[in-house]
Amino acid sequence: MIKRTLRYLWGKKTLVLVAALVVLLLPNIISRDLQVRTTQIITALTIEVGDTLHITAEQLKPNPGGSSIEYETVTFAGNDIREILSDVSLAHCATINFIGEPDLGILHDLYQYQNLRANTRVNGERTIDDLLKNHDYCYPQSAA
Repeated sequence: MIKRTLRYLWGKKTLVLVAALVVLLLPNIISRDLQVRTTQIITALTIEVGDTLHITAEQLKPNPGGSSIEYETVTFAGNDIREILSDVSLAHCATINFIGEPDLGILHDLYQYQNLRANTRVNGERTIDDLLKNHDYCYPQSAA
């Protein structure tokens, strides 16, 4: 009886492989925390350039079980934009506001370093992609 079962299962290699993967990976998927609980997700930035960079950001507030989206304001300060925002996600950042004129060096660093969208508005006027295209920089487009 066992021999027959093993022979039958050997003929169904794909089914056995899928079942083994489900058994191995399912506990990891269930126990993983949501990204909003482990990573700061920034939706808007206000950058003040001076001797040091002062950044005020609006981020999604973790609200497990809540029916509405809540935001909170956080501040960052430092000299290097890459170090300041190294632990945050900018994938949902819709606006970047500079106090004064936009600093193209900072925009270039953000564009290179983070997962910032090309259609993010800078000072409410133009997109980051448009600003950087006018200064001989073009974001590499995806292969899709």
